[in-house]
Amino acid sequence: MKILAVIVAFRPEVEALERNLRSFADYVDKVLLWQNSLVVFTHPKVETVGDGTNRGIAPALNYAWKYAREKGYDYLLTMDQDSCWEDFPAFLKLALGGPAAALFGPRVNDQEVEQAYQPTPLLITSGMLIPLPVLEKTGGWREDYFVDGLDVDFVLHALHLGIPAYKLGEGRLLQQFGRRHKKGLIHVYEYTPERLWGIYRNHILSIRRYPDVAGEVRRMFIRRWGLGRVARILLGEKQRLAKLKAIFRGIRDGFRAHPQPVIGVVTWFGTSNYGTTLQAYATVKALRKIETQPYLLHRFEEPVSLSAIRENFNRRMGIRRFWKYTPDPWPEKKARIRRFCKEELPARWVIGKGDLKRLKKNTDLFLCGSDQLWNVQDHFRGFEFLDFTQDCRKAAFATSIGTAVIPEAFEAPVRERLAHFGPISLRESSGVYAISQITGRADIRQVADPTFLLTAKEWKEMSVAPEEGEAFLLAYLLRPGQEETVRQIALQAGIRRIVSVPAGENPHPEVGEIAGTAGIREFVGLLAAASLVVTDSFHGLALSANLSTPMVLLKRFEDEDPASQNTRLYELAEQLGLRSCFYSGGKPSVIDEKALQNAVQAMRERALVILKETVR
Repeated sequence: MKILAVIVAFRPEVEALERNLRSFADYVDKVLLWQNSLVVFTHPKVETVGDGTNRGIAPALNYAWKYAREKGYDYLLTMDQDSCWEDFPAFLKLALGGPAAALFGPRVNDQEVEQAYQPTPLLITSGMLIPLPVLEKTGGWREDYFVDGLDVDFVLHALHLGIPAYKLGEGRLLQQFGRRHKKGLIHVYEYTPERLWGIYRNHILSIRRYPDVAGEVRRMFIRRWGLGRVARILLGEKQRLAKLKAIFRGIRDGFRAHPQPVIGVVTWFGTSNYGTTLQAYATVKALRKIETQPYLLHRFEEPVSLSAIRENFNRRMGIRRFWKYTPDPWPEKKARIRRFCKEELPARWVIGKGDLKRLKKNTDLFLCGSDQLWNVQDHFRGFEFLDFTQDCRKAAFATSIGTAVIPEAFEAPVRERLAHFGPISLRESSGVYAISQITGRADIRQVADPTFLLTAKEWKEMSVAPEEGEAFLLAYLLRPGQEETVRQIALQAGIRRIVSVPAGENPHPEVGEIAGTAGIREFVGLLAAASLVVTDSFHGLALSANLSTPMVLLKRFEDEDPASQNTRLYELAEQLGLRSCFYSGGKPSVIDEKALQNAVQAMRERALVILKETVR
């Protein structure tokens, strides 16, 4: 049983740190000392991490969790710098003998418990022992809570997910809270105005976020931080007015903020390309599953000039320069896609400076979504690298660079824009390598396309099935001119009926029946009902695999083409065990459905974990 401990240090007293370590270090395998300020300290079991910048507690704990996962630890012990254990071995023995999936915390100072495993939501961060599978399920700690309320939110989230939390009857933790001292007849704590704002705002927000399990926390908060605490500040502390204002702002912001984290997603959606809207839909659904409040952001020009504001207004009102657009060949398809987006995809517009200011103020995280958002060979727009966010939190999930490399001319602009991103994940390993090389980061990961976040059952439930009839081959091809190949495949598969779906890049397929009115729901229904899918589309492959529909894959580009996007298809097919599905002239390959669904499930589970980590 391997245990990793982490201590978060900010200007620590060396003697207190040594006393802290002596109380437990012999019983864990390694200790990470995270520097929120530069620390000179050596110990045989201690590895110093962090760059000395004070980022609060959550980044340190999330780093330790990821370190523990990568190095194969079973438990994570989280500690403050000014804590000290009494009889840690007894606590550890009881914890390791308890339920396999639970949170364990100690009695603190003079607290007593009535039983060995006392259920409670009132565990503090210091001294908490957490099994790694529990962390995988919760998704770690919220990084928008700087210090205060982080433990409350973490425990309430676990309880909300059905993970119990226990205060143990063995062992005790001695912990200093604030700068507690006696002034006259009362005890005061001397929290700064900034800390008081965080205490009130974060507790209220967490109680609102998890009302089903927050009853005891609500009572504790009222008792500990109600009028009695205000009276102590008025009677015995300095900066009274500043502190009262901070408390008022904290209460106001705690009730004003959305109880779930608000995520602004920048991605492509609503075009005649089915894949862009499908991945946007899956992203929104998955973000809602993990209890966030997502919205999609329509592209806009940063409103720094009248011309930019006019352009944003024209886009919002649907006013287009007629010479830049050709009539849509399938207006009913377009109308259905628009209707689907209006029903299923919450979206926001920015026109002027006021819109942007409110957007930034009321969004907890801006997220670059999936699709070829970072394909700089095809387009390069600061909007798609979140230029408009300035110092807001930003991250990327399942983004793609489309091709295998980023041209040298774009390396510096991309590096500059990604310098302030938090977690970054990309769809293809080639993209991970390219972005890692440019940024110098070693924490960029590969993750499945968002369409894999939803199960086959969920896709079928949102779809509209075609009318029953003769078995059919569905052709969804982005590259024109492959009609004869489709006919050969149908002949070899013994399928007489062919149905073609127009794509934005190939609006006029010339083989079989043309499903020119198919919207998003109808398209998924056709994929699910087809006896065989022939496609050169990334999302055609992704959805067919998720739905276990047999398929034949064609190449959209010549491999020698510098702008080739074939690597996306090759890599996904390799991950799913479907390389044999690329057409080579013979009969379509038989798919091992069980092996395919095992691969899809593994990709889905990993993607959900990474999504949780990205938005926490």
